[in-house]
Amino acid sequence: MTDGRGTAQGRGGPAGTGEPDWAAMADRHEHEVRRRRQLQIVGGVVAATLVVGGITATAVGLSGSDRTGGAPAAAGGGPTATEPTGVVASAAPSTSAPASSSPSAPGGPSARPSTSPSGARPSAAPADPLTVISSAATDTAPLDPAALFPASATAGGRTWTRLTTATTDPCWKATTGGLGDVLAAHGCRSILRATYTDGSGAVTVGIAVLDSKTQADAVAAGHKGQVQGLVPAGSTSYCTGPGCANTHAAVGRYGYYTVAGTVKPGGTAQDPVATAAQADFAARARAALLARGHR
Repeated sequence: MTDGRGTAQGRGGPAGTGEPDWAAMADRHEHEVRRRRQLQIVGGVVAATLVVGGITATAVGLSGSDRTGGAPAAAGGGPTATEPTGVVASAAPSTSAPASSSPSAPGGPSARPSTSPSGARPSAAPADPLTVISSAATDTAPLDPAALFPASATAGGRTWTRLTTATTDPCWKATTGGLGDVLAAHGCRSILRATYTDGSGAVTVGIAVLDSKTQADAVAAGHKGQVQGLVPAGSTSYCTGPGCANTHAAVGRYGYYTVAGTVKPGGTAQDPVATAAQADFAARARAALLARGHR
């Protein structure tokens, strides 16, 4: 009898043998192996493709985050601790003063330009000395002949020693030849005098004090006569009458004068050295009066 199972399932050997069909089974096994291998290869390719795609997508996402200034959220969904990349924070202008630099060397540019405070008024220019001494209202320093006339002076190439000083009021008592009348007419306050000698010659310097430059100029315009020579008490007088060499001028509210002669007995002789020295003494008197305007 013939067993039909082997033939019906295709596993039977040659008809009538009852053995499995080993060749067919081997073919089927090899086919299955190839199919599984193909599936593995296809699966690997698909997996690799998915991995590459994921990496690419991640890179694109990160690149987009950098360009848009975004940053991944910190753990827990809170904001990051750092500023977003690419964002420039707006800052308020600094109110701190610039660093102070060392002063420049003498003659060089200043490290920090000096500026006056906003709204500060510029300092007033110094007053003109002549303007100051042109009115009693502005010329308020004390009038002291010892301060106006130094103890010694150089004039005409010689050294002269101050003999005495005096302040005379009313003014006419220190004058002769009509000068007192002119001074009185324009409000003379007093006359300050000092006498210098080089041993034989003598020069007396006199300063008439008035209230304004207008008055002093009027006295100068109407000048006549001269101041009297001044000597210490008990000494021989000199130049107490007209005829001695003299000078006169005005500055500010003052008239200033000189008279030159000799302190030898008689007191009326001319002294060429004293006469020549008058110009220097007059210049000294003018400078002393202008110096009052600097105080």
